[in-house]
Amino acid sequence: MSDAEPLRILLAEDDPVSQAFLAEALRGLGFVVRAVSDGEAALEAAHAQPFDALMLDHHLPGMDGEAVLRALHADASAASHATVAIATTAEPDAAIHTQLHAAGFARVLLKPLDGLSLRDALRELGIARALASPDLDAALDDAAGLRASGSPQALAALRGLFARELEVLANEWDSLRNDAFALAERLHKLRAACGFCGALALQSAAGELADALREAESVRTESARMEFQQALDATRRALKSSD
Repeated sequence: MSDAEPLRILLAEDDPVSQAFLAEALRGLGFVVRAVSDGEAALEAAHAQPFDALMLDHHLPGMDGEAVLRALHADASAASHATVAIATTAEPDAAIHTQLHAAGFARVLLKPLDGLSLRDALRELGIARALASPDLDAALDDAAGLRASGSPQALAALRGLFARELEVLANEWDSLRNDAFALAERLHKLRAACGFCGALALQSAAGELADALREAESVRTESARMEFQQALDATRRALKSSD
């Protein structure tokens, strides 16, 4: 592959909401996504086309993800015969994870997935060349922070408080995910703090998530949650590196 070529991933997921969310997340990470809903379609696509990665649900209609991968490995004429594969499963059973690894999956990801786990797994597998992610330098805009706070000393103090606020938010994230009203209230307060600290990427992501929560559209909300989590993680790391 040349650096100019987009990365291609085959996504096999039979649940429509999960498929839509994962496809959107993967596109946000720089992939061209081919999405299918059953094992036979996954095998046909992987046989005909070379992909840079395969993401196969463990329980697919027709052929499960394990059967698809075994069939690909047994057929040297398949275009994606040796492509790195990731299994997704809602089963927490360690024995099933071991079975999937033995079948040839390089990673087994437990559903529901968050965006950071997905991104990190892809990077660890060495297929992260074109993956988009919030950059540490882009997470904090010093010029915007100085304009809002008035001085370097005030900005440093505000960012110290902001870092602690984000730590609390990260610790409470799991409970807030299930309380749309409380999350919307927290996002409203957070956006103002972001402006004073020059955290413009997080401010934008918070606004997108707040809009999605108001519209109550599940796929957009999940995508916005993923983007917000990525921006939150990048901002926390940027604040830590600026201490």
